[in-house]
Amino acid sequence: MRDVPLYGEVCQRFVQRLGEHIVERGHTLLTGCSGSLDKAVAEAAYNWLVSHEKDERQRLISYRLKNDTPAHRLGRIQVSRRADWDLSHPDLSPPEQIAEADVAVFIAGGDGTFSAANWARIAAKPILGVAQFGGAASQIFEQERGQFDQRYAERVAAQDFDILNQDTDDIAQLASDVLTLCERIVTSNTVFTIMPFTEEFRDVYASYAGVCKEFGFNAERTDQSASGERIIPRILAGIRRAAFVIADVTYPNANVFYEIGFAEGLGRPVIVSVKQGVSLPFDIADIPVLSWSGQEELKEKLRIRVKEIAPVIQRKRN
Repeated sequence: MRDVPLYGEVCQRFVQRLGEHIVERGHTLLTGCSGSLDKAVAEAAYNWLVSHEKDERQRLISYRLKNDTPAHRLGRIQVSRRADWDLSHPDLSPPEQIAEADVAVFIAGGDGTFSAANWARIAAKPILGVAQFGGAASQIFEQERGQFDQRYAERVAAQDFDILNQDTDDIAQLASDVLTLCERIVTSNTVFTIMPFTEEFRDVYASYAGVCKEFGFNAERTDQSASGERIIPRILAGIRRAAFVIADVTYPNANVFYEIGFAEGLGRPVIVSVKQGVSLPFDIADIPVLSWSGQEELKEKLRIRVKEIAPVIQRKRN
């Protein structure tokens, strides 16, 4: 923390808030236990866990090399099975704090931070560099942003990834933004909806959104996006990022069928609904469809299907 290039005092507060926020949201913090930043984030997480009577040994885990003195003795300290964390070995087995993580977050730093980011790349972990405080993390952000389409576009929107490059004094919000991005990158809670953008279907969308919210998902429709992207790329990106898709085929057309097929091709679960009395074409007749005459009936049937899908998605998150 002594060598933060920009906004050192702000960075200190951000690291503390991030440590608190990670455990406050129910996650486990993994650190390298080798520097002042590791110590600062661990202290914040430890203090929150103890004050809320949580098991700090399960939720705060740090790793040190065999012959090193740990930067702190909070939570559980594990001795790494690796002799060192250099990248100069034939067997490139990542350090445990990276191998066991869902996502790697980098703040400021120097040469050691670049090495850790390269370990995260070897381990195929999402890499989030918080750019505001300069140092290695700022360059790491630029490197990952340059690879956004290949590495992250199926998980989050570019504008969401770019929160890593904001300049703010609102440290609590920045910590929340970074952690929310981590959660969204690991597993989406977004449901992409396919339907006509007409007043007639506002109640249908409201039913979709209400049921999804009951199960912890956020329903989105393309016409509500603030993005300036063209509509077709935005639809396809939304499907890629979605946990699952809900489509209404009351007014079927080629675009709707293409989008359903695209979602199924990506392995996304698809729920299809249709207003009672509508005849479906041959190429969708073999897909299970929720037939509805009113919104209460639609919501009741939709709850049954989402209840079946939700545990599968939850297992992927865990």
